[in-house]
Amino acid sequence: MRRCLITLLMFFSGVASGVVLAGYYDGTEGLSGDALKAKLHSIIDGQKPLKYTQSGNTDWYDGKKIDVWEALVYTDSACPDDAPKCGLVQMLYLDEARHINQANRGKSNNDSWDREHVWPKSRGFKKQSQDGYTDLHHLRPADRNINGAHSNYGYDMGGDPFYDTLGDGSKVFSGTYVDKTNESFEPTDRAKGQIARMIFYMASRYEAGDDASPENMPDLIILDSNEKQSGQPSIGDLCTLVKWNEEFAVTDFEKRRNDRVQELQGNRNPYIDHPEFVDAIWANKCS
Repeated sequence: MRRCLITLLMFFSGVASGVVLAGYYDGTEGLSGDALKAKLHSIIDGQKPLKYTQSGNTDWYDGKKIDVWEALVYTDSACPDDAPKCGLVQMLYLDEARHINQANRGKSNNDSWDREHVWPKSRGFKKQSQDGYTDLHHLRPADRNINGAHSNYGYDMGGDPFYDTLGDGSKVFSGTYVDKTNESFEPTDRAKGQIARMIFYMASRYEAGDDASPENMPDLIILDSNEKQSGQPSIGDLCTLVKWNEEFAVTDFEKRRNDRVQELQGNRNPYIDHPEFVDAIWANKCS
């Protein structure tokens, strides 16, 4: 029954619900700080994980054997409403779309796109059996080369400009910056607010106590610094991310994407629905 419902919603109507279920955030009224974060965790806990790559899934529009590839074609679709199967996917960092045929499935061409883990998987969940590995709320289609430049760095302002190599071999400034000394990455303005809200989601979704099966996840922590990556489940920079959430408002694309992710895995990103929750939890922790 669930598969039939998803198929109907995704591949025939092509239109997201656009509605937050009534009462979804009941119990958050008047809360702040750790109490609000704990309440949000209880609300968004326990999503339905997808397979990262499903064997035999060759049709990304049929609603069968849905894996992360197929899910992103839906959640990040750049197709018009009257042609929902046009094959175009919106890139995270760039104001452009790429075709599903350009997905990086072993070819690694300069114009291909990856499944970017916005919270790098090396920071706490290297195994596909861990729920964070396939959590759609932080998985985004991204240019292969920019994804590689991001590496597993945290987020901050500054660094050296990164020049992307295009399909024809020419190079162009990507709008991103990489600071190898600070081990930080500055994304484009179009992505900053989105990244901040995805990082805050991850830090709320995966808390102490989620280490048992089937989640197998550590407590993800946002630090007010960009410490050298050591495999610990932490990332920075807290105050930079708080600022990005404030300066770059939630977009219609984020709202639509939040609806579609909920259709597939059953939970929402609270910081898209209520960006003010970020300040209520984290603003007073900034130094």
